[in-house]
Amino acid sequence: MIVSKTPYRIPLSGGGTDVDFYYKKFGSKFISATINEYVYVFFIERKLDKNHMIQTSVVEFANNVKNIKHALIRETVRYFGLKENFQISTVSTVPTSTGLGTSSAMVVGLINCIKKYKNLKLSQNEIFKIAYKIERKIVKYEGGWQDQIMSVFGGLVNATISKNEIIKISKKKNINNIKKIINNHFLLVYSYRKRDSSKIIQSQKKNIKKTYEFYNKIKKFNLPMSYSIKNKKINLIGKIFNDHWKMKRNLTNNISNKGINNLYNKIEKLDGFLGGKLIGAGGGGFFLIAVNNKKRIINDIIKNNLDYINLKFENNGSKIIKT
Repeated sequence: MIVSKTPYRIPLSGGGTDVDFYYKKFGSKFISATINEYVYVFFIERKLDKNHMIQTSVVEFANNVKNIKHALIRETVRYFGLKENFQISTVSTVPTSTGLGTSSAMVVGLINCIKKYKNLKLSQNEIFKIAYKIERKIVKYEGGWQDQIMSVFGGLVNATISKNEIIKISKKKNINNIKKIINNHFLLVYSYRKRDSSKIIQSQKKNIKKTYEFYNKIKKFNLPMSYSIKNKKINLIGKIFNDHWKMKRNLTNNISNKGINNLYNKIEKLDGFLGGKLIGAGGGGFFLIAVNNKKRIINDIIKNNLDYINLKFENNGSKIIKT
């Protein structure tokens, strides 16, 4: 049995500028970090069975790879041309379709399992580019490069994508500040709403001029975010999150609704709240919030019957933890 462990990511600033309809015109820059929530992929060769077995939220058996219904698993296996019969199982520590990058984490984790199984020589750059190709080009799920990059590298990453798709990744070695910020001041609050990120991203193309203006403003948050991390300015991070969310929720009708707005209004009133934003494409998932004092605000969160995740920083990207 081969098992991979791949972290989820939280976008800090510039998220969304990595979609191709934007960066091919203006270029992208984003800052992101990974947390201690994970997707686990189990890969086992089935030597005494003629079927492939896939276990996700459902279980399926297929006598041929082309008959696997799970599109990302099917196309990842097809990409590497596996002929053997196998079992692939996935386990996530948080709900899927909630804006944390589940699909990319699963694909990157599966690629790492196949890399180990077939003894392939693949660099980190090759892995995130293969994952992007499978998700965005072959399966045609809408989205950018951030999720694949963060799944592979982990930690605190600054990335830029040029108009002609030259990608530069800088993983920060000095992690003391971001570790303290995430461990002591970041929480996720669950909206209990799931969404189809592809549909939300598609809706952004309907008023492309408005979308371009939004992402141009979002990209400008990278500089104050870098400053805030370097100097541990938690109040400023909260303000950046707030400003981001106020702009983002007006981008399309799919990003927010009465229920999500009411939840944010409730979160704003929590003791020690500094700022927050709905992460991912929008429409549901988690609010990432910056707080003054975790212990105090967690007590208030519990009193208000909200569900949360107490975050810790993760500096490792996807890795094999069992062979």
